[in-house]
Amino acid sequence: MLRFYNREAACNGVLLELEDVQKGYPVRRWGREVSRVEALRGLDLSVPEGAMFGFLGPNGAGKTTAISCIVGILRADAGAIRLDGEPLDATSGRAEIGYLPEQVGLHGHLTAEETLQFYGAFHGLARDDIDAHGGELLGQLGLAGETTRAVRGFSLGMRKRLALAVALLHRPRLLVLDEPTSGLDPRGVAALRKLLRQFNSEGLTILLSSHVLAEVQLLCSEVAIVHRGRLVRQAPVDELRNAVADAGQRVTLKLGDFLPKMLATVEALDGVTEAQASPDGRHTRLEVQLAGLTTAALTSALVDAGALVFSVAPHEPTLEEVFLASTEEEG
Repeated sequence: MLRFYNREAACNGVLLELEDVQKGYPVRRWGREVSRVEALRGLDLSVPEGAMFGFLGPNGAGKTTAISCIVGILRADAGAIRLDGEPLDATSGRAEIGYLPEQVGLHGHLTAEETLQFYGAFHGLARDDIDAHGGELLGQLGLAGETTRAVRGFSLGMRKRLALAVALLHRPRLLVLDEPTSGLDPRGVAALRKLLRQFNSEGLTILLSSHVLAEVQLLCSEVAIVHRGRLVRQAPVDELRNAVADAGQRVTLKLGDFLPKMLATVEALDGVTEAQASPDGRHTRLEVQLAGLTTAALTSALVDAGALVFSVAPHEPTLEEVFLASTEEEG
């Protein structure tokens, strides 16, 4: 088993913290700055030690800019970025961060083994350490039999796994992933998901930025939602989903002997905010949005009205609904 960081020795607090981080880009015309685009407008973020942390936001929300500031590609205009309480700058703390960008840029003429040697040298790793730890990583990532093959012959999934090995080679405490499943087929997505869970269980803190909300919901225990360069919400996934559930619950019923007048009866119930009926083979499919009325009370009202109830399926809120509701609130 690989060990990236001894979680038992950690402070069990916040590993990565962004406080009032600001970053803007100049808009130039004829060589003169005429305006600025503010990508980050005072972003606050706290990533707990040992977390599998989701970083969400619509296009243009500032996610990539924030990640670029965290990993050192960009320098923030203002604010503070701290790792384990210590300020991150160009010379300190970056060695404890691994980064897997959305677009994997590896040298096609190098083999997997040469790739690890090349990037390991940037971290000052000894050749023996690169051989030992790199070989272990390649084996765990399913590339043990590909060490002498040129990267140009790798599939996208293989290149992503090799890039992940590069990101983990120096045993970072924090792994930052920007759209890690982009371009992967379903089998590749499932394989990467399994690897990330395993690495996280071995003590690695993971910050995952993705547009695939289903992946974040499956992988992450806590998420932050950003919009227009600011934090909108940060909470455990279950807490965010419960917040949507508290605002109302959707129920789908499969009914028989459903008459048009019954829809009016349902709509008139106190605690029903919306109801829609549609044919479903020989039955009727009824979608109801509840706000204060229980599913049992709704079912009882339908039975009293003469409908036959074949099935009742309460809808569990998804992270996508939380995401949409949060960004709509921000306008």
